[in-house]
Amino acid sequence: MKSSLILFVATFCLACDGSTPVIEPEKKISREIMEDIFYDLTVMKSVQNSNDLNEEFKSYLGVQYIYEKYGIDSLQLIQNQMYYVQKPKLMKKIFQNLEVRYLNIQDSLDTLIKNEHKN
Repeated sequence: MKSSLILFVATFCLACDGSTPVIEPEKKISREIMEDIFYDLTVMKSVQNSNDLNEEFKSYLGVQYIYEKYGIDSLQLIQNQMYYVQKPKLMKKIFQNLEVRYLNIQDSLDTLIKNEHKN
């Protein structure tokens, strides 16, 4: 029983050693563009969940917009998402940059709301 447990733990540790090669997509999207894509997807999702969204604009807020805006297709997006997910340090940097961008939007919206209430 102990030998089976030791074998399992050793196999698990070796399987998670990071030696699995990260295959770069055929059409790699730069880190900056992937950051922009993640940003746009998040903003679109937030707008879609808003109660104030005019129904006629909902058709513009799909993933098709992302494909057209960045000149990519669904396979290219998925392959690049998988590539970046396998690089945690790079993904951390992307999400840190996104957090800064979201905070800037929040500050801008807060300023707009304050100015609206003054008038």
